[in-house]
Amino acid sequence: MLQIYTRHSARCEHREDIYWRRCRCPKWLRGVLSNGEILRQAAGTRSWEQAERQARQKETESDPTRAEPAHCAIPLRDAVRLFVDDQRARGLGPETTRKYRGLLERAFLSWAERERLVMVNDLRAKELTKFRASWRNGGSTTFGKHEKICSFFQFCVNQGYLEQNPMKLLKKPKMPELAPTDYFRPEEFAKVIAATYRYNFGGGNQCHLRGQQLRAHALLMRWSGLAILDATTLERARLSRNEEGDDQIFLYRAKTNVPVYVVIPPDVADQLRALPSRNARYFFWSGNGDPRSARKSFERSYWKLFKLAQIEGEDGQTKRCHPHMFRDTFAVELLLAGNPIDQVSLLLGHSSVKITERHYAPFCKARQLQLTAAVKKVWTGRAGGPAAITGAGTPPSPSPPPRSQAGPHLQ
Repeated sequence: MLQIYTRHSARCEHREDIYWRRCRCPKWLRGVLSNGEILRQAAGTRSWEQAERQARQKETESDPTRAEPAHCAIPLRDAVRLFVDDQRARGLGPETTRKYRGLLERAFLSWAERERLVMVNDLRAKELTKFRASWRNGGSTTFGKHEKICSFFQFCVNQGYLEQNPMKLLKKPKMPELAPTDYFRPEEFAKVIAATYRYNFGGGNQCHLRGQQLRAHALLMRWSGLAILDATTLERARLSRNEEGDDQIFLYRAKTNVPVYVVIPPDVADQLRALPSRNARYFFWSGNGDPRSARKSFERSYWKLFKLAQIEGEDGQTKRCHPHMFRDTFAVELLLAGNPIDQVSLLLGHSSVKITERHYAPFCKARQLQLTAAVKKVWTGRAGGPAAITGAGTPPSPSPPPRSQAGPHLQ
C-alpha cells in the first residue's frame, strides 16, 4: 500500500510534520505495490488530494488480479467542467484558469455543439484537426492553445474517459522565434527616473507619494532583477546588510537550501528604507486584497510614466516600454559585463538555465568572446599565415622563356 507524505520547503511553517496536507509543498509517494515493487517517487503535484488519487490509481494498476476496466463514456461538457474544477483544486492562479475556461467553455464547446459532437470519445484526430484549422491566431497563441487542448485530453486519459490522447496524433504548431529581448540603455533608464520627479498621480490613496514610489520601485527592479509582482509585494525584512556592510535583497532559497541574495547599491537601499507605506511589513503593498490588483495598479502607473519619459528608439519612433524591461536590463547588463549565464540564471530564479539562454543568449558576452576566439584560432593555424587567408603575398618570379630548339644560327 502506498502512503502520501509532504517534503516541506525550508520556509514552510509545518516542515516538522511530513503528513501535513494543506501546505503547498511537493507531495511524494512511498510504499510497496501489489506486485511487490517498492516505490518512492514524487507525485508531481502539491495537492494532497491529487496525490491520493494517483496513489490509488497506481495500486489498482499494479494489482495482477484486476480486470481491465472498460473506458467510460462521458459528455464533453461534463469533462470540461471537471477539468476546470480540478484546476481550481490544484490552486492554479485565476489568470491561468481564465485562459483555460475561455478556450474550453466558450470556443471549444461552442464549436463541438455546432459539429454535433457530444461525448468525449466523439473527438478524434480528424475532428481536432478541423477545430485547430478554425483558429485565426498568431504563432504564439496557436502554440498555447494547442498545449491547453492537449492538457485537457490528457486529463481525460488519466480519468479513464479515453484510451489515448488524440491530440498527440497532431503535429505541434511551429513555435515562432522570440523577438530580441529589449532593455533600457543607461541614458534611457536615466530618462525614466527623471520622469518620476515630474509624475503626477492625480488622485487616490497616497497620490502625492506615487512618484517617489515609482522611483524606488523602478530602481528595485533594475538592480535586483525582481519581477513586478515580486517587487510590489517585497517585505521589508528581506532587505538586510551582510557581513561586509553591503545592502542585499533576499531572493529565494535554492534547492540546496542555500539562500540566494543580490547586492543592491546603497542609494537604492536608502530610498527603499525611507519609503513611507501604509503597511509596516511591505515597501509598496498595503497588505489588503489580491496582490495582483496592486501589480496592475503599478502597471497602469508605468504606462503613464513611460509616456512622460518620451523614450525614442533608433528609428526615431516612440519606444514601446513595459515594466518587465527593468528585469531584462538587470540580466542583460550582467551578461554584457561578462558574467556567466548560469550565474545570471541563478539570480533570476529560473528553474533551468535553458530558459535564460532562450531569452538572453544574444547578450552573453563570454559566449561571443569564445566564438570570436575560436574563429581567430583558425586564422593563426593556417599554413602560410595571413597570406594564406587572402591569397596575397610575394608574387612568384616569372619563368624564363623557353629556349629555341633550332639553335642560335637560325636567328
